[in-house]
Amino acid sequence: MPHIVVIDDDETLCGLLEYKLRKEGYDVSLGLDGHEALQLLKGRPADVLVLDIMMPKMDGYHLLRELHSNGSIPPKATIVLSARGEEEDILKAFELGAVDYVTKPFSINVLIARIGIALKHKVNTK
Repeated sequence: MPHIVVIDDDETLCGLLEYKLRKEGYDVSLGLDGHEALQLLKGRPADVLVLDIMMPKMDGYHLLRELHSNGSIPPKATIVLSARGEEEDILKAFELGAVDYVTKPFSINVLIARIGIALKHKVNTK
């Protein structure tokens, strides 16, 4: 069962995503900031990380840098989910290793489809 880690400081959104993703058959872990994400990912690597950019304590960009530089095991795929939709923000996320970028507001069903695509791509590139 693929492991999806959702990191977003909006608890309501996290709960909704957890419900929908579990209903689709995914194992889901949640965190509210970058520090929680590092702890979660140390315990069990993610197949897909769904990551907000604007969070307290450690933003999503900083987390992406940490995941690829401190010897931890980065997720197999990262999808950024952010209210920031400027080209500069999107390109920065891609430069830091994201495979997709979804701007808020968004369709949960489209996000779930994009997670499925990220998982298929990960399997096909092993």
